[in-house]
Amino acid sequence: MGVSNILIIGLGYFGENLALELVNMGHDVVGIDTDMAVVERNSSLLTNTMQLDATNITALRSLEITSFDICIVGRGSDLEEGVLITLNLKELGARRVICKALTDQQRKVLERIGADEIVQPERDMAKRLAHMIGTSTDMIDSLDIPDGFGIHEIYAPRGWVKRTIGDLKLPTNRGLQLLLLKQGDKFIPSPGPDVELKEGDIMVLFGHNHNLARLQK
Repeated sequence: MGVSNILIIGLGYFGENLALELVNMGHDVVGIDTDMAVVERNSSLLTNTMQLDATNITALRSLEITSFDICIVGRGSDLEEGVLITLNLKELGARRVICKALTDQQRKVLERIGADEIVQPERDMAKRLAHMIGTSTDMIDSLDIPDGFGIHEIYAPRGWVKRTIGDLKLPTNRGLQLLLLKQGDKFIPSPGPDVELKEGDIMVLFGHNHNLARLQK
């Protein structure tokens, strides 16, 4: 993914942190909020900031919404407000609208009015934390991707230490592809069969969630 032009509506805790991270990743980010103090706080950190009420379609029209690759609605506490902003973005021809939702009910409503993607930060983080607590493989992070597949970043399981990739028969036997291995400060993309795992190694594995789940047993 190259540099994207991104609009973030609502610079609360979620929106502000998302905006700052996207800027750190090299994207152009415009942040808007109704609170002038919040706008001024981020004015030197984002590509551009402005005080604007996105529920007002006339005010929103001044931003040339079609110029943004992604529009993110970070206002999830008020369903009516989030719905109105999403409808305004769609009417103005937004290419892709991502909305924050706090509940399943909010998610369903936003989906029905045309939001392209819904995120529920608290729910998603709770699920991720549960998997991290419940696993015996010292999972560092995980990412679900479409069609039942996922990517897990884990410490090398104790039973795999001092064994080579060939010994483990990856991916043939376990249905898991080792994308990246980190040994100390060294990164090894797609390590060959002769590479031996060491204690403390970090593995980035790709596979079907059914096969990845076996690592948690």
